[in-house]
Amino acid sequence: MLFQATLLVDLTAMAICLWMAFYLFARGFPNKLTMRGVILLLALSAFFYGAYNNLFEQVTGTAALRASCLITGISAWYSITLQLLSEKIRKSLQWWTSAVYILAAVTIALLLSTRNAFVGEQGNVLYVARMGVGLPYILYGIFEIVALGGILYNLLAFNRVGFTTEGKFFLAASLFAVAGVAYGIVALALSPPMPRIIQDSLIFSGVFMIGYSAARYQTLVERRTTLQDFPVTTLTILFVTTVVGYSAYRLGLPLQWLGALIAFVVLTLSLYDLVREFLERLRIRKESTFRKQLRRLENESSAEDALKIRLQAGLDLLCQTLNTSGGLIAVRREDEFVVTATKNSVPLESRFSSDLFSYDDITEVTDNDLVWVAPTFDGQTQIAIVGIAKPKKKLDYSRGELDLLSEFADQIGTVISLHNLRPQQTQQIRQLVENVNEINLIEKEMMSAITKNPDEEFIKILEEGLRHLPDTITLGQSALAEQIKVEGESHIERGKNLQQTLIKSIDLLRPAEKRPEEPLPRVWYNYVVLNDAYVEGVPNREIMARLYISEGTFNRTRRNAIRGLARLLMEKHK
Repeated sequence: MLFQATLLVDLTAMAICLWMAFYLFARGFPNKLTMRGVILLLALSAFFYGAYNNLFEQVTGTAALRASCLITGISAWYSITLQLLSEKIRKSLQWWTSAVYILAAVTIALLLSTRNAFVGEQGNVLYVARMGVGLPYILYGIFEIVALGGILYNLLAFNRVGFTTEGKFFLAASLFAVAGVAYGIVALALSPPMPRIIQDSLIFSGVFMIGYSAARYQTLVERRTTLQDFPVTTLTILFVTTVVGYSAYRLGLPLQWLGALIAFVVLTLSLYDLVREFLERLRIRKESTFRKQLRRLENESSAEDALKIRLQAGLDLLCQTLNTSGGLIAVRREDEFVVTATKNSVPLESRFSSDLFSYDDITEVTDNDLVWVAPTFDGQTQIAIVGIAKPKKKLDYSRGELDLLSEFADQIGTVISLHNLRPQQTQQIRQLVENVNEINLIEKEMMSAITKNPDEEFIKILEEGLRHLPDTITLGQSALAEQIKVEGESHIERGKNLQQTLIKSIDLLRPAEKRPEEPLPRVWYNYVVLNDAYVEGVPNREIMARLYISEGTFNRTRRNAIRGLARLLMEKHK
């Protein structure tokens, strides 16, 4: 019974540590804290893999290798707790940190170079490997005491990091580690030997908690993963490996080879996930570049020839980003839509009846070689449409790509709206552009720092927070307060702080200090929709009347405005 329990613990721990290492690497690169977590998890996955194999074949010297993996993991663990401290504190601890790393390196070298550092390895299957009382044992014990003492010191001595919302998970993980290592130190020299399963369980519990802590850190600080994604993917990997392992065992695979099979399955799935995440980041980077160039497009001069050039440049960017086979932009001229920019579609200056493309929102179509058409409005008047053809390499577009098309059409509408203003309003246009440039400067800095767009979950949490903006009690208990790290002595105080944070962030979208008379220019739409609806509590119908827009345009504008506010909050509070 003890054999089966030890086997199960080591096999499960090895699989989870290996998966978590690749998961955090894919989601957290190049964050320093997360990369140290990756080293820790890889070292401990090697430790548990060696412990599993030792159940079937005891090879002299492998205990020293497992101990080296444990030392490497503890060193990475110590380094993780350092990253939670300020730069000034880390510098003051530089001498202690150097001593820990030097002691680790010396201990590993001594263990690997000393023959029979561990005694009685042959036949010792279920119990902690024992060491003779000598220099290797003394250094090994000193290192573990010094390193684990340093871990607790880092978490408890400086501003009590271990008791913060973020640090308490690191503290809990460290307590498991202290218990596991203390058990191991005592068991190294005791006779009779003590069961290994207790030490392995404590170490795995601590390592799992540290992996969870790193994932949580990514959610609250770097926002490159989510607490929903982490458990779901981990449980999925466990389910797949369990099915594969059980099937292989039923088909007659020896238990000795089961560990290698499980490691291979986890590595295969992990590498697939890593490649997928890499490609996703490339896609996001392309979209970020697309948006930057699109914002430049909004601020260029509005002469007729320049307008056509800019619209064509914008369409080319859209087609490249969505990897579509073609598209067009048609501007309304009286009762017709005139094709002003085109790519692998109908010729320039082609004309269509206004009835053919009269839509309230983004719509799937089947005519004129287009599959999706997004309208754009100035007030209640439709002034242009953006159409795209079929994608080149797949059957249809994703929801995110259609949102990008809608956002593109909305910004194209701003460009055309400014172009259509009367010549005597040139000075007003310049003033508006200057103010928009200030906002764009903030956005450019934001987009250069964010490697990923806000996910749909964060947008939903933000929208829920905006709906309860006047209610500080509900705000203080909302997930949004935790997501953007808003603090307070009580949940009511935290709700008040979150309320002010949202109001100030919305105010950053204001194009100019003075709000012009109605009808408002398009550059004011995003600010007005958020400010009037959520800050002032104006009914939606009244906002539509103020902006002279339809319900479909209002809903599309609100979606785009909330996405922009989400990106801004992520940058300000990362």
